[in-house]
Amino acid sequence: MGLKLVETGVPGLDELLGGGFPDGRIILLIGGPGTGKTILASQFLYNGINQFDERAVYVSLDESKEHFLSEMYNFGWDFGKAEEDGEFVFIDATRMSRSAWRRPEFGGRKEVLREKMLQIDRLIDTLDTEIHRIGAKRVAVDTLETLFQRFPDPFERRVAVVDLVESLSDLGITTILNSNISRLSLEREVFVEEYLAHGVILMQTLFSNWVTQRALQVEKMRGVKINHNLVPYVIDRNGVEVFPDIILFRNI
Repeated sequence: MGLKLVETGVPGLDELLGGGFPDGRIILLIGGPGTGKTILASQFLYNGINQFDERAVYVSLDESKEHFLSEMYNFGWDFGKAEEDGEFVFIDATRMSRSAWRRPEFGGRKEVLREKMLQIDRLIDTLDTEIHRIGAKRVAVDTLETLFQRFPDPFERRVAVVDLVESLSDLGITTILNSNISRLSLEREVFVEEYLAHGVILMQTLFSNWVTQRALQVEKMRGVKINHNLVPYVIDRNGVEVFPDIILFRNI
C-alpha cells in the first residue's frame, strides 16, 4: 500500500511534491524573514479547512492571535470564522516563550533545563488536547527560533529540538514547522531539526543585478518522489504560488 499524501492546495507546490506532503509527517520550512513561511503554513491550514474538510491548529510562538487573524484576512483567509465554526484553533504560546527570559535561573543547569523542557511538555499536551477536541488533521508551529532562544547552550538546544520534533511526530498529524535562517548557501550549517523532520523545504530571496527573485527548493521528502530543482514562487493577494516548470539554476 502506497504512502498517503496530503494535498497542500498551494498552486504548483503539490506538483513539485509529486502529490503533496506525506500524511502524518513533520515538514520543516526554512527561510529568512519575509520569505513567506508563515503565509505558506497558514495557506496549508486554510486550504485544508476550505478545500479538503480537514480541521487545523496553529501554534504561535511569536505573534498574537489578533495580529495573525488580521494578517491572514488580507489574503481572504477568515480564520476567525473557521474558529467560530469549530474548524480551527489558535494556540498562543507567546507567553511561554517570554517567561523564560523573566524566570530567575537558579539551582544548577539540570534544574533550569528541566523547567524549560516542562514548558515544551505543556505545549505538546495543549496541542494534543486541541487536536483531539476538534479532530484536527493539520498543524503549523511558527517559529522555532522564538522557542529556541531559551536554549543558548548547544546541548540544551539539541535536547529541546529532539523532544519537540519527536513529540510532534508521535501525534501523527501532518505538521509544518517554521524555522528562520539568515542566509542559505551550499556551505550553510545543517541543524538537527533538518535530520529529524520527514521533509525539508527551503524558501529564499535571491538578488541579482538589482532584481529580486523568490526561490523554493524541496530539499528532502521521505517516501515521496519529488522535484529537487530550485524554482520560483510569488506571494500575491491569494498567497503563495509556485512555478514547478521553471528551473532557476540547472545542475543544482
